[in-house]
Amino acid sequence: MSSIEVWSSMGYAARVILVILVAFASLLFFIVVERFIAYRRAERPAEKAPSPPRRQLQRRMHTLAAIKVTAPMIGLIGTLLGLINAFAGVAMSGGALDLRMVGAGIAEALVMTVLGLVIGLPAWWAHAFFAAWAERILAQQEGVRSAIG
Repeated sequence: MSSIEVWSSMGYAARVILVILVAFASLLFFIVVERFIAYRRAERPAEKAPSPPRRQLQRRMHTLAAIKVTAPMIGLIGTLLGLINAFAGVAMSGGALDLRMVGAGIAEALVMTVLGLVIGLPAWWAHAFFAAWAERILAQQEGVRSAIG
């Protein structure tokens, strides 16, 4: 079953969930790139650039935390909708089981599960990575301040 066939077999709610997950993936990519650039700048020696405050280092971390928790849950909702569609296909077929309707619902469920995890797990890793990086930068800044003062 191709991607086009899966999309066309999805209901309206499943399509909305898929669009939300794609938006999460785009936002995750943007945040990871932006945070990487910001943290690389923050590691520059103090004479080249002023040290960013804690608030600036922790920018968008709440959004990353929200994506890491929410994406798998939205994927789970999509999974349940796909299974509902699969069982609705069984119920609508009456006595004769139409495997195409059941297969479309199961494919929808699996796509939503995979997308939720493919977005949620990297968000989890990125959040942990950037939180540790921010703490390391802040510890270095404190060490420099105590050495100067």
